[in-house]
Amino acid sequence: MNISRAAEIRFTKEGPRPRIEVAVPYGTTLADTFRLQEVLSKEVIAKLSPRGCLQCNSGVDVWIHESFDDMLRVDLDSMKILR
Repeated sequence: MNISRAAEIRFTKEGPRPRIEVAVPYGTTLADTFRLQEVLSKEVIAKLSPRGCLQCNSGVDVWIHESFDDMLRVDLDSMKILR
């Protein structure tokens, strides 16, 4: 899989309300984002279980944004830069 075409999905309870954060690669089309929303609704949310109540997802925000076009990661143990 080409990692540059992968979306990053996180669930966090930080802040005033729980939220699902979705970072899509730079240049992702709106059509691809809508297709991703279907996967979020049917598969991802069920695995993360961030429900505000048992019947729905009330109280959980979904934030979709474009990720940085060039990002570096640093291994905190070795302090080496990863790509």
